[in-house]
Amino acid sequence: MAVYTKLSINEISDITKNYILGDLETFQGIEEGIENTNYLLITSKGKYILTIFEKRVNEIDIPFFVNVMKYLYKNQFFCPNPIKDINGNLINEINKKKYIIVSFIEGKGKINPTVKDCLSLGITLADMHNKTKSFRKIRNNSLSVDGWKLLFKKSCKDISKVEINKLDKLLLFDMEDRLNFCHGNWPENLPKGFIHGDIFPDNVFFKNDKICGIIDFYFSCTDFLIYEIAIALNAWCFDNDKKFNLKKAQSLVKGYNSKKKISKRELKAISILSQGAALRFLLTRLYDWFNTPDEAILNKKNPLEYLNKLRFFRDNNFENELLKS
Repeated sequence: MAVYTKLSINEISDITKNYILGDLETFQGIEEGIENTNYLLITSKGKYILTIFEKRVNEIDIPFFVNVMKYLYKNQFFCPNPIKDINGNLINEINKKKYIIVSFIEGKGKINPTVKDCLSLGITLADMHNKTKSFRKIRNNSLSVDGWKLLFKKSCKDISKVEINKLDKLLLFDMEDRLNFCHGNWPENLPKGFIHGDIFPDNVFFKNDKICGIIDFYFSCTDFLIYEIAIALNAWCFDNDKKFNLKKAQSLVKGYNSKKKISKRELKAISILSQGAALRFLLTRLYDWFNTPDEAILNKKNPLEYLNKLRFFRDNNFENELLKS
């Protein structure tokens, strides 16, 4: 979440008049995240989130995101519920950009998740995967191996090597090395289904120390289910972004296994999938580090966090320890 498209109170008031949300009382731009513009709307009937789709979001993918949230919400999974306007539309347009309004979820993400939190996350991810077994819509992962290759080429074209080398002298070498490795060794024929695809701590809300909601489904897609775990290992299982916490990783897998069994074949692929997940976030953060508009209101994410994680997953074998979970 972030603010790229700046709207006036009159523009937002005009939007809310097309919905049965009550009278607009106040609104606030949300700085967290990097992909889309988000506003918190407070009306006489409650709180809502206005999301305006920006940047990497392809308009043809927006119905997928909306449909899966509606599907999950209907199946009693705690996620935002997209709201129809007075004409029955879920997706609308302002300034030639698509937008939606969704229900607000009370709670807050955890900056430093605990071992117990990782257990809860594993249970929640398994519940989400189980509940989307019958979800028939498919969206290919645009930020998988082929997407990384394109983004790597674009980064090398748009960002000078001098600037990249200032971040880390081996950054380009390590990215290209792991990109080639993943491209040549990416697994096939693992169980696939719906994944959230961006399961960071700031997208998982807690209340009274329990998970109460998952937000930001705008990278969701159809991919290996175990890839979701690889993303979570990257996002949840490092202390201070550098030291891998095996207990957190084992707790995550244990929680998932309690609801949906991970096969040995899936876990044996976790090393390369974790490298791929680290590479994916390294590449998008690197590109955004140098290409985010100065006027945008957001907190930019340091790409070096994921260079450190990429190197860890490259240099360490931990699958056998996870098999013990």
